[in-house]
Amino acid sequence: MVARFSLLIPIFQLFMIVSGSFDSKFLHTDVFEELEMCKHAGYHFRISEITTFSLIDCGRRCLKDGDCRRFMYDKETKQCAMYECGENCITDGDVNRKICFRLLSVCTEVNCTRCPIGYYGDQCQHIIQDCSDGYQKSVTPQNTLLSFIQPSLNGAILEVICIFTYGGLTHITHRDARCKETDFNKTWNEYSTGFGNSHGNYWLGLENIFNILQSHNRFKLSVQIIYDGHASLGSYYHFNISSAHDNYSISLGEFSNHAQGGPVNSLTNGTFSINGRPFSTYDRDFSNNDCPVRFNSGWWYLDDPVCSRANVNGRRPAIGVPFEETLHWQDDLGKGTEIDAINLRIRRD
Repeated sequence: MVARFSLLIPIFQLFMIVSGSFDSKFLHTDVFEELEMCKHAGYHFRISEITTFSLIDCGRRCLKDGDCRRFMYDKETKQCAMYECGENCITDGDVNRKICFRLLSVCTEVNCTRCPIGYYGDQCQHIIQDCSDGYQKSVTPQNTLLSFIQPSLNGAILEVICIFTYGGLTHITHRDARCKETDFNKTWNEYSTGFGNSHGNYWLGLENIFNILQSHNRFKLSVQIIYDGHASLGSYYHFNISSAHDNYSISLGEFSNHAQGGPVNSLTNGTFSINGRPFSTYDRDFSNNDCPVRFNSGWWYLDDPVCSRANVNGRRPAIGVPFEETLHWQDDLGKGTEIDAINLRIRRD
């Protein structure tokens, strides 16, 4: 898949400058063009932005700031922006003017005092399996951050959005209307491996989700629906999916509504329950009703003309876009509600 999502951490060029130990402290990463509002998302929190003398000066300031793990330098204005987390940088300006670097670690001869978010240990030698693991081990700040995880031993290192409160929630799909839209009408292989950008809109990947679920005996699926400036929350207990051999079939337990006025059960309600259904995409459709094409997205569709009471991976509502293709959560949030985003997060239960 495109490395823009940082599912697999690529081999970056070292920060090669003739000065001290910078070449062993930083990795040269990527800069992506994004919408101006995307940088206001909480996980893009900027520690500070100052004018510096040079790129080297910007890096030195990052090393001195106890919370800095990434910085972006503007070659023309000499502006130095420092961040607490993340692999890559985003800008709404000219990407060719900006340079991005991620701090590897800050260590003494005895131990490391600053690891990338998600790494821990005396030498930053361990990586959390998921965001709940980070929360339970108390090795990360209690905040919403971009974090590295490694669900399976010797497996892929992923970058995800983590909520390191409320038991630790891992975003398996993330939608943010402030960032560039991502097309969720993807192939089976893309839904299996993951797609999008961890700094904005992404699907983590069915195989990666499956690996996370193997790390603990029980998980809860949290559904967050954002509309009209509000966030509505609901949860499904005992969330699980099968392996690729069984087409990632889904299993959901009891539904819980977190507050009055929150979403009702659109996924396992009565005859329209998706429990036990395999995942479908337009090039591998188990719905027998052309559901991935009609809904313009992959999902655990029913073998029924209804397809699903929700379109979690649909398009944002727009003039001329059929309702079936748009983000929706039926029963209480149907045609009358314009949904900005539906996010799925999982937590150890």
